[in-house]
Amino acid sequence: MLDIPPLTPQLLEELGKELGGCNFTSENHRPFLAADESCDVQAAPGNGKTTLLVAKLALLSRCWSSRTQGVCVISHTNAAREEVEKKLFTHPSASAFLGYPHFIGTVTAFIDRFIALPYLRGLGWSVQRIDDEVFTAVALARWHSKPTLTRFAHGNRGRNRYAVETWVSDMVLADDFECAVEVRPARLKIQNRRPRQPGARTDSGAELEELKSEIVNDGFYRFADMTALAYQAIEKYPGLVERMRKRFPLVLLDEAQDTNGAQLALLERLFGEGVAYQRLGDQNQTLYEDESLTPDDYWKAGGDVIPLNETRRFGAEIAAFSSRLTVRAAQQIEGALGIPNRRSLILFDRDSIAGVLPAYAREVRAHWGQNLKPDHDIRAVASRHNPARDTRGEWPKTLIDYCPDYRSGRGGQGRPDTLCALLRQATILNETHSSPAEIAGLITTGMVDLLRRQGLNDALGRKVGARSIWSVLASHNPALPLKLKRLMRDRIVFGNAAWDRATWETFCHDLKMLLGIAQAPAQSVTSFLDFVEEGAIDQEAQARQRSRTVFVHDHIPIRLGSIHSVKGKTVDAILIVETEVWRGQTRDGRAMDLATVLPHAFGLEDHDFSANVAQLAAATNVFVAVTRPRQLLSCALRKEAANRDLIAAARIQGWHIRDLTQ
Repeated sequence: MLDIPPLTPQLLEELGKELGGCNFTSENHRPFLAADESCDVQAAPGNGKTTLLVAKLALLSRCWSSRTQGVCVISHTNAAREEVEKKLFTHPSASAFLGYPHFIGTVTAFIDRFIALPYLRGLGWSVQRIDDEVFTAVALARWHSKPTLTRFAHGNRGRNRYAVETWVSDMVLADDFECAVEVRPARLKIQNRRPRQPGARTDSGAELEELKSEIVNDGFYRFADMTALAYQAIEKYPGLVERMRKRFPLVLLDEAQDTNGAQLALLERLFGEGVAYQRLGDQNQTLYEDESLTPDDYWKAGGDVIPLNETRRFGAEIAAFSSRLTVRAAQQIEGALGIPNRRSLILFDRDSIAGVLPAYAREVRAHWGQNLKPDHDIRAVASRHNPARDTRGEWPKTLIDYCPDYRSGRGGQGRPDTLCALLRQATILNETHSSPAEIAGLITTGMVDLLRRQGLNDALGRKVGARSIWSVLASHNPALPLKLKRLMRDRIVFGNAAWDRATWETFCHDLKMLLGIAQAPAQSVTSFLDFVEEGAIDQEAQARQRSRTVFVHDHIPIRLGSIHSVKGKTVDAILIVETEVWRGQTRDGRAMDLATVLPHAFGLEDHDFSANVAQLAAATNVFVAVTRPRQLLSCALRKEAANRDLIAAARIQGWHIRDLTQ
C-alpha cells in the first residue's frame, strides 16, 4: 500500500502551482493521483498525461522516506524519458526521484540493467554492442563461412540469397537456450521467426545456431536477445521476481501502447501482482507494430480504466474529427475552448503533386498572415517517407513523391559497425535539432566500442562502459575527456569529418594520438575506423548525401518527416500527405492511408478497420498525425479518391477545399 497524502483542494492547488499553473481538479485526475493499486489510464492526445505522471511523483515526494525502495518509471523511448526527467528536475522535492533507489528509463534500459546484463555477466559472456543494425552487419559478413547456407543461397539461380540474409539478420535467442557458465557456447538455440527458416535438426538450422553463438561469443547482440536472457534469468532464479517487487512497490509504465510482445509480457510477469503496476497510454496511438505479433500481444486497458478525455492541445473541431478515428479504443475527445483553427483538404493528381507543399504554405499564410513567427512549428508528414523499392500497387508511395529532394538521413547506415556510421548519425541528429543527450549518447557509444576493441580497462580490470568511460579516460589524463569532446564537437558535430575521406583520416589520426594508440592500434580498431564510402560527399557535386528535411516556400520553412517522427509532439500546423501503408506483399497488406480513412473520419461510413492489418495501421497513423497540431490541420488527397460526397461532407464540416487539378 502506497502512502499518498489526502487530495485536499489546497494540496491540488499547491501541486498545480508547482508544475507551472496546471489544474488537477478534473474528476479523472483525482482517481489516478490517489490510486495506490494497479490501474490503467486511457489518455487522449494532448491531455497532459506526462505532467499528471510527474504530479503523482510530486505527491509521493512529500512522504516517500525509504532509502532502499523506489518508484520505477518505464517509457518506450528516450524522448519520453527525457520529458519526465526534465519536469522532475525543476521540482524542489520530486527531483529526488531522479536518483537511487528510483529508476527512470526505457523498457530496454530497465531489462538490461536489472536482469539481462547481470545474468549475462554471470554466464561469463562479453558485451561489445547491443544493436540490431550492428548485429545484422556482422551476421551478413559472416554467413558465407557456412557451407550449407552458402549452397542454399546459390540455389534457385541465386534467388535464395535474400531468404538466407533475412534468417541470419533476424537471429534472436530462444528463451530456453542452453549454455554452461563460463563456457563459450558452440551452438545457441534461436527463435523461428521467419518463413521457411530451417529447424535446428537440419544442417542449415544447425549452421544458423553455430553462427549465432559465434557472434554472441564476440559480444554482439540484438535488442530482443536481452529480453530472452531476462526470461531465462527469472526462470532459473525465480527469486529475482520477488526482489524486483520489493525494490519497486510502484511501477509506472508510460506510453504503454508502445511496449508490446515479449517485453510487455515480461513486465506483466514481474509486476502483474504484488506491486502497484499503473499503465498510462493511448491505445489509439499504437504505432510500433511487429508483424509477427497478434492483437493480444499489445497493451489493452482493463475494464476499470481511468479515461482522460480532455485535451489542452486543440479545439473542438479537430477533437471531433479525431474522435472518429479512435478505432482501437473508442473515445470522445473533448477539445479546449478558445483555440482558433483552420482545416483544409488539398486535392491533386500526378500533374499537380509538386504544388501540394506550396499550397500548404499558402494555407499557413492564410491562417496566420503577418502574425506567422519564426518559432511556429510547421510540419508535413507521411506514413511512408523513405524511398520505396517496390513500385507495384498504387501511387503516391512516399513523401519523396511530393518532395523529390527529401531525405530523412535516419535510415540504415552503410557499415553500421563502424565509428564513421555512428558519428554520421550524430551529425544528422544535430541538423534535425534532436536532443543533445541523444547526440552525446551516440558519440559515447562509439568511444566505448573503440576503447573496448583496443582493450582499455578501468583500474579494476573491467571493460569500460557508457557510465565509466569518461572517468576512466580522466584517470589516464585529467585533460583527456575535454580534449576528446572538443574534437568531436569541432570535427564531427559542427564539422565535416564523418562525410569526407581526407578529413576523416585526419580526424582518426588526431583521435588515435589523443588516446595514445597511434603506433599500435589493434586490428579490430583499424577496421572500426574505416571510412564509409556509401553516403559520403559527392566529390563532383561537392554536396553531402545527408538529410534534407526542410521545404521552404514564401519564406515559410516546412519540416518534413514521417508520422512516427512527430509522435508525442505538439506542433502548430501539420499536413498529412497521402501515401501507401505497406504491411506485406499481399493485396491486403497495402492501403492508401487517407483514401482508406477519410470516408470514415468525415462520417460517410462506419468502417471496421480491425479486419485488415494495413487499414488498421492507416487509421492509427492518421489519428496520430491529426492529433498533433494546435491550430492548422491539412490533408493532401488524390482527386480520384475524393468523390462528391466526401468533398461535400468536408465543406459542411468547415474544411477549405483546395483543388490543384483545376
